[in-house]
Amino acid sequence: MFITDKMYKVNLFLPREDVTRFWDAVGRFGELQPTELRHIPRLARYLSFVDLSDLSTKLRETASFLDIDLNAPLDDPDVVPLPPDRLEGEVNDVYSEITDARARLQGLREAQRSLERELDKLTVQEAHLRLLEPLEVDIGALLHLRRFCVIAGTLPEDHLDQLDRSLHRFLHALLPYRSERHRLQLLVVCLNKDRKQVEDVLESALFRPLEIPEELSGEPKQALKALAAKKEDLLEQKRRLEDEFSKFETWRAEQRARLSDFVKINATVLAAHEQTGQTHATALATGWVPKRELHRLQKLVDNERRWVLQTEEIPYEKAKDEDGNTMPSRLHNPAFFRSFEGLVHLYGVPRYGGFDPTVLFSLSFILLFGVMFGDLGHGFVLFLAGLALVAWPGLRAGWRRTGRIFLTVGTSSMVFGCLYGSFFGYENIIPALWFHPINQINRILGYSIVLGIGIIILGIIINIWTKFIQRRYVELVFERFGALGLWFYLGALLAVYLNTKGVSISPWLILVMMFLPLFLMPLERPLKRFADRHKQHPKQAEEGGGALVTFLITGVDIFETMIVYLSNTISFVRVAAFALNHVALSVAIFQIGDMLRALPAGNVFYILTVAGGNLMILVLEGGVVAIQALRLEFYEFFSKFFEAEGTAFAPLKLKFKKEVTNA
Repeated sequence: MFITDKMYKVNLFLPREDVTRFWDAVGRFGELQPTELRHIPRLARYLSFVDLSDLSTKLRETASFLDIDLNAPLDDPDVVPLPPDRLEGEVNDVYSEITDARARLQGLREAQRSLERELDKLTVQEAHLRLLEPLEVDIGALLHLRRFCVIAGTLPEDHLDQLDRSLHRFLHALLPYRSERHRLQLLVVCLNKDRKQVEDVLESALFRPLEIPEELSGEPKQALKALAAKKEDLLEQKRRLEDEFSKFETWRAEQRARLSDFVKINATVLAAHEQTGQTHATALATGWVPKRELHRLQKLVDNERRWVLQTEEIPYEKAKDEDGNTMPSRLHNPAFFRSFEGLVHLYGVPRYGGFDPTVLFSLSFILLFGVMFGDLGHGFVLFLAGLALVAWPGLRAGWRRTGRIFLTVGTSSMVFGCLYGSFFGYENIIPALWFHPINQINRILGYSIVLGIGIIILGIIINIWTKFIQRRYVELVFERFGALGLWFYLGALLAVYLNTKGVSISPWLILVMMFLPLFLMPLERPLKRFADRHKQHPKQAEEGGGALVTFLITGVDIFETMIVYLSNTISFVRVAAFALNHVALSVAIFQIGDMLRALPAGNVFYILTVAGGNLMILVLEGGVVAIQALRLEFYEFFSKFFEAEGTAFAPLKLKFKKEVTNA
């Protein structure tokens, strides 16, 4: 639970014809992470690999077209993948049908876009014709004059005289027929030969021409009726097209239901199949299995007479195997704490054999949140929000995990709200079972520092324990957060405590308690070089820099160590600061509410102010408190021991809906 699972490297030998069935069994087993044999030169040169990329691509494109989520659980537990030779024919038939459907869908979309353009054009034309509606003239006759042209449009009222002067060079007539919203609607008549020059002048005068279809004839009212009939015809075509889309989506839904499991299981197995090395008769698959699941894999292999399992336990001191592959890290926590694994992964994945902080992180995060955001009312709202997320049907697993976090931090906030005597910011409704932070500031500051000291010491102890498990003994002793670091920190705390009690301390005792471990820490580098000298290349054995450089680096390291411990400890003052900030914000909101009470309907304003202020506190301050709690965990706790060098364990797993529902 506190250390990543011990892993076994496994090699599985089987007949070539069993590869598909093997990966199907492994997927149902769900606890083996395959490795890519192509990246292991010592094995890859003796093996051949089947190129299944074309099949995989067709399956992924089919899934994309049919909106199939390849990571979603399968419906039918009896579905089985097909061997590549049989699968190819099935996939080609499906892919051919999908290609035809894609072309059909493209045609429907192009027809839809064309109809939309036509409807938009008709709408514009209709609007323009309505501007010409007061004219009782034949539009067709206006548009097809032999020597003259007629341009209809609108113009700002104060530009009419200027336009008339600008057109003095051309034979023209300006015929305004209506004014609306400071714009004139008018007809411009000119000779056909002058049309281009006239249009240029009109454009400079901010003239907006009206688009009139040349095929229309009759008066504007008759033309509008013709446009309405054409629009109705286009709308009928659009309705028929929508029916086609509906039928197509029905077909796609039927295909999705029919092919979903087929596509998902074969795509998953093909991806693993490509990682399998083969000879003329035998196949080799390699991967990682947690020690606690090895017996299940062994039982699976024992049921197959022609399958052979070879295992190798990987010690914790190795972060990579002999082929340079990073060992995967698998976290194994009780169900209650798994919701917090996502927050841990925000910082990183612990290296193989590293400490899994999920349980301690969960407990300390819940505690810190409650101390900083102690309020019975606000905590109850968070609790209800978490309960809703957990109980709401159909929500994704991520939302349910968030809901469980809300439940826990809400409960913690409620507990500390009772201890502080705070209910939606009011401190006179319920009695404080412990004390009011605003009345005893020094006390809450002291508790915050003590809490921080405890978390820092816990982080150092975890680091020492982890280094011991990984057999990194030099780092265990000499590292900044190793045994010497713990010696220095405890000595410094003891010296400060004795000083506050008025006890005089001998300088020699101070030297032993605080400075001796600091002076010993720089021995880490030379001792590590000495311990690892047989692994290094001769040219890498010596490091540059003389005695002066070494002395300066050592001095900087010692000073930095002192600053780090001091700043980490002081950083926990923010716990008290946010506990007091919660009270201060509430007081400010109540004061604003009291000021508004003097206004007419003051009680209503008071209620709205207090309710809105509490909502702001819940959302903004609650979010900031969560961020600050994470910051303290990451920088003051995780930084002592967490080596984010690992990769998450990602086994090949076939999930089924019944299993997911039961879980």
